[in-house]
Amino acid sequence: MAMRFGFSDTFQDSLSKLDNQRQQQVKSAMFDLQTGPLPPGFDFKKLQGGKFWSGRINQGIRMIMHRDEDLTMALYVGPRNDAHAWARNHRFQEHPETKSLQLFSVEHITERVIHQEEVTIGPRLFARYDDEYLHRLGVPEELIPSVKQATEEDLTQLIDDVPPDAMDRLMLLSEGKTVPVPKGFQGDPLEHPDTKRSFVTVQVRSDLAAALEYPWAKWMVFLHPDQQDLVGASFSGPAKVSGPAGTGKTILALHRAFRLAKESPSEQVLLTTYSKTLSDRIEHMASILAGGAELIPENLTVMHIHRLAVQIWSDHNEERVFKAAEPSEVNEALEAAIGLRILGPMSLELILSEWRNVIDYWGISDLEAYRAITRSGRGTVLGQNQREELWSVFGPVLENFSESSDAMTWSQMTFAAARLARQENPKRYRHVIVDESQDFGPAELQLTRALADSDSDDIFLCGDAAQRIFRRPFSWSSVGVHIQGRSRSLSANYRNTQEIQKFAQTVLLGTAVGGDGEQEDNESVSLLTGAAPSIKICDNESEETACLAEWLEEMVQLGYNQGDIAVFTRRTRTLGSVCDPALRLVGGLKRRDLQDSRPASEEGISFGTMHRAKGLEFKAVAVVGCGDHDIPDKDALSASGDEGDRQEVLGVELNLLHVAITRPRERLLVTCTGEPSRFLDTALGGRDAGNNYEHRLTVESAQHPDN
Repeated sequence: MAMRFGFSDTFQDSLSKLDNQRQQQVKSAMFDLQTGPLPPGFDFKKLQGGKFWSGRINQGIRMIMHRDEDLTMALYVGPRNDAHAWARNHRFQEHPETKSLQLFSVEHITERVIHQEEVTIGPRLFARYDDEYLHRLGVPEELIPSVKQATEEDLTQLIDDVPPDAMDRLMLLSEGKTVPVPKGFQGDPLEHPDTKRSFVTVQVRSDLAAALEYPWAKWMVFLHPDQQDLVGASFSGPAKVSGPAGTGKTILALHRAFRLAKESPSEQVLLTTYSKTLSDRIEHMASILAGGAELIPENLTVMHIHRLAVQIWSDHNEERVFKAAEPSEVNEALEAAIGLRILGPMSLELILSEWRNVIDYWGISDLEAYRAITRSGRGTVLGQNQREELWSVFGPVLENFSESSDAMTWSQMTFAAARLARQENPKRYRHVIVDESQDFGPAELQLTRALADSDSDDIFLCGDAAQRIFRRPFSWSSVGVHIQGRSRSLSANYRNTQEIQKFAQTVLLGTAVGGDGEQEDNESVSLLTGAAPSIKICDNESEETACLAEWLEEMVQLGYNQGDIAVFTRRTRTLGSVCDPALRLVGGLKRRDLQDSRPASEEGISFGTMHRAKGLEFKAVAVVGCGDHDIPDKDALSASGDEGDRQEVLGVELNLLHVAITRPRERLLVTCTGEPSRFLDTALGGRDAGNNYEHRLTVESAQHPDN
């Protein structure tokens, strides 16, 4: 059998901590190892204890490897003493029960068990489970005594020590869930799904170069075990999967779309979402998963919902070109229709809001429909007489902006596309998968329902109510999407570190209401640990600019590629007043705007508004301009028609901040000038109150770092 070569996630992490020159030396040595003979001076030798091998990269750097007759696996690289200490404290094995390859730490076993024997801090989470069961779940035999002694306070250390496949199952046990023993795996351990989440193996030099250069891409499309079941599940009708940010809903949607497309090559599958930015990213992920864009199944379409709506409408209106009515045009028409009318206590803001959130939102086309609608969620009650008065305003505007006129709103066009799709036979798609479904309004969801016949596995919705930033909540059943009994949830956070996750959960308190009326809990469990989120409070924009520049420079020095870094703001003006000057201060960095017209693969640090952050993820993220004068947005609040509107705006603004701060995998910076946003009050207050993440959160004045 030919020698196989690979490396672990721990190797990737340790490699990223070296400077660029040493990284290149390590990569060259790995190429030589793969193709042989051993590079000159490599000094390849077995370490004391016989568990691992060591190789000399240069005078101070050593690489730790596992090596047998057909496999060389790089596990760690770093300064000599650090590398050898790491080797003493780790084990590499094929687990005898699960048959997956595992790498785990034994450094803390003795000290943790002794500590627990001396004093019990809290209930032992896994003491009631017998050794055999824990072993069959994938817990290494050496770690079972430590696991059985663990309390809730020990979970963080367990995450660092226990292999991720076993830790996933332990976390579910700690939440009181039933965890079945994994099915036996008969194939090559390197092909085991649990192995692939921690190890990369390659056959040729070009594959090794690609794997070393793009380890991030591997993580972007990796399917974790708790997601695998939902990929393969079958439902009798529309189904929904919810989960907080970072739980892998997009990855789940992508893999499910691939599975359905491959199993039924003669049937069409649609994977859709709300924004073009996210749709482009999903296309990029699909090409990674398929091994190239040309290998994506031909019967799988990735397209954002409004592009599809235009396509359907245009197919049925070949002589016309869709023209979108600008919101400013609609507002001007509404104000003109009001004219000198006296409409009682109804303000202009209330009338404009009524158009946006009732008339246009629900596709109301006549007075009778307006009289009948319940207007749920609106803060101001309108009687029949008031609705008739308002229709004298809305009616003429609808004549100006409608399917029969030169221009119509996006909502009107999407409702029209839904009506046309319902008439099509056969339907365009057999299966429709929706990502970020919480941002679909009645028009988008009606279109989704119309695209496929009602059947098993017809519609699959993935979303998170806490990330709803575009649409008001409403009952999905009111537009024909019934998911009762077919709702599932994800709780394991695979994106954010515990430190970032806890900070985000503190900012976003409580539960959110999903589109089906169900309460969605925003609590999740992270298996990652890392650096503390940092909040920098600045006196002015010049300080904020310097703070951002310093952080960008630090991220580059830490080894992050520019494509791994993003900067988000609430207001577009902040991009010009703070972000651009910061970029110029650092020098040598490129800016990539998160615009729909720009390719997702373009190199550079990504800059964009919080709205553009939706569905994206990066290793390091700065959220800039988080003062109370910026978020919540004052213009949005002033446009509120009544208190109900105001509360809805505040909810959306909070969700926007939550979306932005949950984009990073490893590093998070939050900056502001003056008073921090009111949405940060709980996090900052928690610091003073001694919440359990206090030691993980860095809050300081940019001018006075000792404060």
